Amino acid sequence: MEKTDYIQLFDKFLQKQATPEEVQTLIQWLKSESSFQNWAEEEWSMASSTMDARLQQKLLGQIKAKINREKKEELSAKESKRRSLYSWTTRVAAVVILLLMTGLSVYYYTMSRQIMEDMIVSVEKGQKANIVLPDGSKVWVNSDSKLSYGSRFNQKERVLSLEGEAYFEVTPDKDRPFIVETKEMEVRALGTSFNVKSYEEERNASTVLRTGKVEVTTDSDCLVLNPNERIIFNKQTRHMEKSSVDNAADYINWKYNELTFNGETFESIAHTLERYYNTRIIFESESLKKYRFTGTPGNTSLESILQILSLTSPLTYEVKDSVIVLRENMKEKAYYEKALK
Repeated sequence: MEKTDYIQLFDKFLQKQATPEEVQTLIQWLKSESSFQNWAEEEWSMASSTMDARLQQKLLGQIKAKINREKKEELSAKESKRRSLYSWTTRVAAVVILLLMTGLSVYYYTMSRQIMEDMIVSVEKGQKANIVLPDGSKVWVNSDSKLSYGSRFNQKERVLSLEGEAYFEVTPDKDRPFIVETKEMEVRALGTSFNVKSYEEERNASTVLRTGKVEVTTDSDCLVLNPNERIIFNKQTRHMEKSSVDNAADYINWKYNELTFNGETFESIAHTLERYYNTRIIFESESLKKYRFTGTPGNTSLESILQILSLTSPLTYEVKDSVIVLRENMKEKAYYEKALK
């Protein structure tokens, strides 16, 4: 093919008219024709300028994660080959990686976002819900959470959007990946059970795996989880960290109306209690937020939990006009700070 033919083919792709065979041909050309990098970058800029801002951010995040994953896989390759793969500018690399991500992901994703709001499960504070999806997968949705999916769910992919926390028991289907999207990350699975937590007001988002295997993608990294492993994503630093847990089941006790805390800060615990008991909690002392607690209060009253926390820290509490005020007991503060060192 002549170079002009490839250019026309790229235009055809941007217009969403390229066949899978044409996409593969285009991939090979873009990977080999370094002389057309500037042109490809300009075309990408023009195409991306018409995208929805949220879509563009999501795609670029997936691209970055894909690049990082490719880098890890190429560590054992020859240096010259690695240089040729990653010497492209960021936007030109974006074009190639975007094509590698099925070639049609731009408008596939656009279509999925347009229909994503068809089915919505919204759970208020102090409540929980469990549903069965069209594919037979089971979902438990925690309080103050929203789960949504489109009418095309279970066709080529099983895509859901989550705000808050939910536990999933996924029906195996190797041909239809099960994907949970949050504002911070994407969790991809085939057949597995896992918990995703991503509340707007909390500093971290997390995923813990009970059975099977999942792939967690953010705007900067991509990690694979095995059973009894957990990923925590820091929203401020944009860093994702993986660790082992003793028992992943401890992180889903909430679906049995039991509270379990695993080394969580008082700030995070307060958010959980607000959602669980539909109340409001404020800190009069910022330093009190850093204290941590591990334990299973179970299904008990809010006051009982506050009493437990006060026994393990310099915490005192008071109820004012239906608002719980947490204070620091200055007499006990020195003792606990010494114990924390």
